[in-house]
Amino acid sequence: MANIVSNLASDPLVDGKGVRLEDEKCDASLRKLVKYIRSLKPQDVPQQVQGKALVDLLDPTRNTIAYLAVLLAYAQQAVLAQQVALIASFVDNFDPIQARYVGPELQQLLIWLANYYDHSRDVHASRILALLLPLTNLPSQASVIPYIATAILRLDPESSTLTSNHLLLLRVCLAAGLPRQALPVLDKDIYNFPSDPQKHVDDRLPCAYHDLSATFITKPSNISASLTASDVHEYYLLGAHIYIGLRRYNRARLFLELVLSSPTQNVATPIMVEAYKKSILVSLISTGSLTFTKGLVNTQMIKTYSSLAKPYEVLADVFKKRDVLRLDAEVAAAAAVWDDDGNTAIVNQVAESLRRYRVIDLQKTYAALPIEGIAAHLNLTTPATTTLLSTMVRDGHLNAMLHQPITGPDTRPVLRFLSHNPNQPLVDQDALLKEKSVRIEQLAKHVREADRKLALQKEYVEATRRTKRAENAGAQGFEDPMDVWDAPQNVDQDEDMMGDL
Repeated sequence: MANIVSNLASDPLVDGKGVRLEDEKCDASLRKLVKYIRSLKPQDVPQQVQGKALVDLLDPTRNTIAYLAVLLAYAQQAVLAQQVALIASFVDNFDPIQARYVGPELQQLLIWLANYYDHSRDVHASRILALLLPLTNLPSQASVIPYIATAILRLDPESSTLTSNHLLLLRVCLAAGLPRQALPVLDKDIYNFPSDPQKHVDDRLPCAYHDLSATFITKPSNISASLTASDVHEYYLLGAHIYIGLRRYNRARLFLELVLSSPTQNVATPIMVEAYKKSILVSLISTGSLTFTKGLVNTQMIKTYSSLAKPYEVLADVFKKRDVLRLDAEVAAAAAVWDDDGNTAIVNQVAESLRRYRVIDLQKTYAALPIEGIAAHLNLTTPATTTLLSTMVRDGHLNAMLHQPITGPDTRPVLRFLSHNPNQPLVDQDALLKEKSVRIEQLAKHVREADRKLALQKEYVEATRRTKRAENAGAQGFEDPMDVWDAPQNVDQDEDMMGDL
C-alpha cells in the first residue's frame, strides 16, 4: 500500500529537485504514471491511509492523474456518490496538461456525472427510495451539471474542438430543463474536429505548448469518443433548440444552417429535414422572411428539403404576404403537423412575429397612427395591441412612443413613430469594436492553421507540383496531348476529302 500511495502522490512534471522537466522527459514521466494507474484494479486503491482519506493526501492540480484515478476507483467501489464534492474540487483545479494524457478516464468521469444526474433525479422522484436512501448529504441533481461544462473549458478554454463531451453536456442540460447551463460551452464557436495527426508534421508532444486545442485533442488522445456526421448534426440541432428556447434566434439560425450546409450526397437525413423546418420558422421570426446565408446551403439540397416540408413552405409564403388572417388559419389547419414535429410553440411565435413585422411595415408609411387602427391591421383587440406595442418599444423592436392626448376632439391613444428608440441604451462602440477585433483575430488564427494543414496534405502538394511543372513548360504544359493535332505539311487544306473515293 505504501508503494501505491508513494506513486500516486508523486509529481510527474518535476524532477527530484522540484525543477520542471523538459518536454521529452515530462512526456515519458506522464506516460509511465498513466501506464501504472491503468494497471491498478479499483480494489487496489485504498480509501483510507493511516486514518486519513487518500484524496486528502493528493493535490488535484499537482496530482491530476492520480486524483482522477482515485475518483474513478471510488466510483467502482460505489462510494463516490457520497463524495461528489470531490469532483467539484477536481474539475476546478485539475492540470490541463496532465489531463491530456488521460482522455478516456476524463470521459468516464463526465459520463459518471451524467449518469449520477439521471440516478439522483429518479431517486428524488420516488418517495419510497427517498425514504430509504440518505439524500441529505447529496447535492441536488442539477448542481452536478456545471461540472461537465467546467471540465470541458478547463481542458480547452476556447472550446474550439468539438468532442463527445460537448454533446453529453447538451443532452444532460436539455433533459434537466436547464438550457442556460450549456451556454458557457455552447456560446463558443467550433472550428475543429478530432483528427489523426499528420506524421512528421504534428509531432508535438501533448505536454508541449499548443496554441490550438486541435493539435492535442486528436483521435489517438481519446479525449473524445469517435464522432460521426450524425453526432455533429445532433450537436448543432440541440444547440439550436437551446437558443430557440432562450429566444436567441440569430444564433439558432446559424446552428441550423450549419446542419443544412454539411456535405452530403444529395441525401436529406431526418435531422437535416428537422433542421430545415426549424430554420424556416427561425428565419421568419428573426428576419421577417425566408432567407439563408448566401453560398452556405446547397440550392439543390434546399429543393430536396422543400419537398419534405410543404406545410412550412406554405406558412413562409403567407408570412411573406403579411396576411395575418390567413396565417392564423394556416396555423390552425396544420396544428397536427406542428404538434407531431414538436414545433407548436415556435409556430405560435411566428404568428406573433408577423404582427410585429406588420407594425414595422406601417412605420415606413405613417408618422403616427391611432391604436385602434393598428389593432384592425393586426386582427387584435385594442388592449392586446397596446400590450404588443409596449413590448416592442421596450425590447427595442420599434422606434416609437405611445401618446395619450389629453385635450382636443380626439383623445384616442396614438402611436408615434420616431427616428430612434429613446428607451434603448447607448451602445459602447469602443467595447463593441474591441470585441469584434478579438473575434476576428481568433478566427484568423484558426484560418491560418487550416491553411497550414491543407498545404501539407499529400493531394495538395501533388496538385501544386503539377501546376508548377505546367507553368515552367509554358502554355504547352496545360495542353492535353490528345487535343493537339499537327496538320500535314504541303497539303492543300481545301482539297476535297472525298476525292480518293
